[in-house]
Amino acid sequence: MSIAIIFFLGFIAAVAIGQKLKINCGIVAIAIGFVLTWLLGGEQNNTPAAFIKAFPVTLFWNYTIPVIFYAFASANGTMQLLGRKIAYKFRNARWALPFAVAIVAAVVAAAGAGTMNTAIVGPLAWGMSIAAGVSPMVVPFALWSGSFMGSFLPWTSNGSLHVGMYGQYLEGVDPLGMCMRLSLYNAAMGIVVLLAVYLLNRAWKLSDSGAEDFLHEPEQFSSGQKNTLIVIFGCIALLLVPSVINQFAPNGVCAWMSKNLSMPVTATAGISLVAVLGGNDLKKVFSRDVNWNMIFMISGMGMYCTLANSLGVVEILGEAMQSLPSFLIAPSFALLGSALSFVTSAATVQPLMMSMIPALAPAAGLSYGALVVPLMLGSGCTSMSPISTGGALCLIGCPNETAPKVFNRLLVTAIAAMIVVALVCMTPVISIGA
Repeated sequence: MSIAIIFFLGFIAAVAIGQKLKINCGIVAIAIGFVLTWLLGGEQNNTPAAFIKAFPVTLFWNYTIPVIFYAFASANGTMQLLGRKIAYKFRNARWALPFAVAIVAAVVAAAGAGTMNTAIVGPLAWGMSIAAGVSPMVVPFALWSGSFMGSFLPWTSNGSLHVGMYGQYLEGVDPLGMCMRLSLYNAAMGIVVLLAVYLLNRAWKLSDSGAEDFLHEPEQFSSGQKNTLIVIFGCIALLLVPSVINQFAPNGVCAWMSKNLSMPVTATAGISLVAVLGGNDLKKVFSRDVNWNMIFMISGMGMYCTLANSLGVVEILGEAMQSLPSFLIAPSFALLGSALSFVTSAATVQPLMMSMIPALAPAAGLSYGALVVPLMLGSGCTSMSPISTGGALCLIGCPNETAPKVFNRLLVTAIAAMIVVALVCMTPVISIGA
């Protein structure tokens, strides 16, 4: 058990040092990983070369290529304008604006921006909502719910990351099918959270300061932006349509396309097309718009988490959790994911916990597909915490005078959501479609 404690202390130290010194926690995790490899790796795994081989190649490419692809769409303003056009449709129904914000966030996320849609939509959403007299206590939850509903579809950067994790850690599962199934759970949780917050805050009652004409009609898409949208939806169609057809009418062509036209493949072609047709400067996009910090954070933390296998941490934790009554394993797994995600990005937590599923699923009497649900919902529900990446993004654009109250509301709601999700994971709901 001491090795497991050291491993988790290293994980916490990487996150704490990164936040304290404002440096990438993934790089810190790699440095700590080298030290632990030398000290605890044993005769077979105590060399730098052994740790370097642990670099999560599949995870890296499934995340990096889509991130670069959608950086082009953001660089020429396509994602921002798409969000403004959807929001404009709700200009005469101000009471529905929180739902409009959620729809905008979901569509922009599903169009490829993933969880970074909040950084795109957030400032617009806060400006619209305050001008329309909407309660500021509802806005961050509308952003979070929409993001949660749209960010994890398999063609998005975050969805591609999950597909890569399912393929890397869960042998024998259909990564694309698993991702689509979890997207339905995400959508359900996003809708429930938004409705609950809307009703509890009586958000249909608007401030008198709101004006009916608070939003002007957005401009038309430019030629480069139209080309960007065509390429984006073309890539989504190549990924999604063959898979759907093959579910209902299996055939060799669609089976081949489903197997081989993954998001990194289609996005690689898309990068070239958008670079040429979208009016972007390749060097500027790579230097200014690609989120290299997030890429190396995920890769570094993912690399560190592979030590859980080589140091025997997975076996130790698996044995400890296996000693619990079987009906408590799933909710305990959800609580662990929630607690870790509370203070850092869920993307840094999920690789570690995903590697534990093969050992825990038999003890819980559950399939891999069922035990993935507590992990994803648990680590996802507390991503609204303002000291986590997801919650912090929801505060971009929040007026200074309301920020402290909104911060506290996000914090309290994240704790409540953590408890509710753990209770739900005690029910057969998690096994639906598994």
